Amino acid sequence: MSSAIRWAFNWKEWNPSEREFEYAISCVQNDEKTRLGRFVFRKDVRASLVGKLLMRKFVNEYTDLPYDKIVFIKDEHNKPVLKGNSTVSFNVSHQGSYTVLAGEIRDVRLGVDVMALEYTGGKSLSEFFRIMNSNFSLAEWKEIRGSASEKSETEQISMFCRHWALKESYVKALGVGIVVDLRSIDFRTNSELSQDSVTIDTALYIDGIKQNWLFEETLLDSQHCVAVALQENDNSLRLHNNTFETMNYNKLIAHAVPLFPLDPQYTAQYFAKSEQP
Repeated sequence: MSSAIRWAFNWKEWNPSEREFEYAISCVQNDEKTRLGRFVFRKDVRASLVGKLLMRKFVNEYTDLPYDKIVFIKDEHNKPVLKGNSTVSFNVSHQGSYTVLAGEIRDVRLGVDVMALEYTGGKSLSEFFRIMNSNFSLAEWKEIRGSASEKSETEQISMFCRHWALKESYVKALGVGIVVDLRSIDFRTNSELSQDSVTIDTALYIDGIKQNWLFEETLLDSQHCVAVALQENDNSLRLHNNTFETMNYNKLIAHAVPLFPLDPQYTAQYFAKSEQP
């Protein structure tokens, strides 16, 4: 059994029937269900619900805990963790069309971030980059922008998103949120990303000193990149080619067990919401 789990679910393409949604929402904790109900738009409910279901599927399949005995709590940094168990590590992220989970069957610092390779900010790209200036080192900006007229806007946006996913995965693995000086976190990429392989040669420098972390990067499709940050305690990590497995609804829910009775009223409230702004 692999000790490394990488799952992706395209929630944007998942348009559940009332019955499917009602069943899925009954398979997560009550506190999670309450939080999901506060989302204004359906798209946010689905993206986040999938993350809860992926976490529960991961723990159920890779520990001896029955589905209905799994309890998630928030740690001091508001990160979901498995109550009373440190032998598994996991992290989820959602952005663009995907929700992703990275899991390890061991206690390790781990973070994941998925990014859609797009810019929807409304301002010109140069103005956006000016506003974001303090979040990247000079060397990173050189990678993102390239030298004069070397890179198209599309290429610059893709490299910006790649660097942002790397930073997010790292600060999520640390568990501190983005409170560190992002300019001191200096990523240096060495390879292009592709859909069918995992790039592991990106290096992290902090204040000029190379750090002992491993970053797995890949493309889920032509429009989404994902980065997994792992604190590298031994070199065996480098032996893995941890590509993401794409889940469908049937696979996601295969071993799920309802934790609560079906809730038609909650389901009706979900379908009454707008899909998006």
